[in-house]
Amino acid sequence: MHAEVILSPGEFSRYELAGKTAIVIDVFRFTTTVLAALEAGIERFFPVPDIDQAWAMKTSHPDYFLAGERQALKIPGFDFGNSPLEHDGRSYQGGNLVCSTTNGTRAIHAARGAQEVVLASIRSAQAVAEYAARQGRDLVFFPAGLEGRFSLEDTWCAGLILSYCKGIDFGDGAKTALVLYETMRLEELKDSKHGQRLQALGLNDDLEFCLKPKTSTGVVIWDQETGWGHLES
Repeated sequence: MHAEVILSPGEFSRYELAGKTAIVIDVFRFTTTVLAALEAGIERFFPVPDIDQAWAMKTSHPDYFLAGERQALKIPGFDFGNSPLEHDGRSYQGGNLVCSTTNGTRAIHAARGAQEVVLASIRSAQAVAEYAARQGRDLVFFPAGLEGRFSLEDTWCAGLILSYCKGIDFGDGAKTALVLYETMRLEELKDSKHGQRLQALGLNDDLEFCLKPKTSTGVVIWDQETGWGHLES
């Protein structure tokens, strides 16, 4: 197995994905929030790049829930923003969640062409690493970044996942992510650019939730053919 981490969203299109597992990471907060929603009982989610598409799906299916943010703030009229705490502790009886966020949903669509697309977060890092090992494919990590730029917490999370991977070959980006993970404490991620933005908005509890490793065994899979994602069973 070989693993590579794409260090900048601007390089997403430069990597060959055929036959590989793509791992999309948006720690603050999309992949963490989707995991929380699915674990609370939402049946599936549908990521869309723009708000108009989300509204169009809601018009066709009034029972769908809309979730998303722009500049970390809930989109007006949507049922949910992009906070995992909106779902933590709740119990849904199924339901369909249509999502649109600034960074995460775009990263998912950039991973089209991979054999399989998996969503990961710090909370589920070990579970994702174990799942990827069972599949046995080469890995390409898609840290979602922040508005097209490098993201500290997403790349650190890629390094965390790689720390659980044994006996595989690391490309330069993967080696960089692993060094970042090994030399930076988890708590320091709060002071990343995105972390500072969330703190300024008073979303410290979101940060605390996102930065708890080994708290989930859930692995989120996105089916690029149907556009829907779900918990791996």
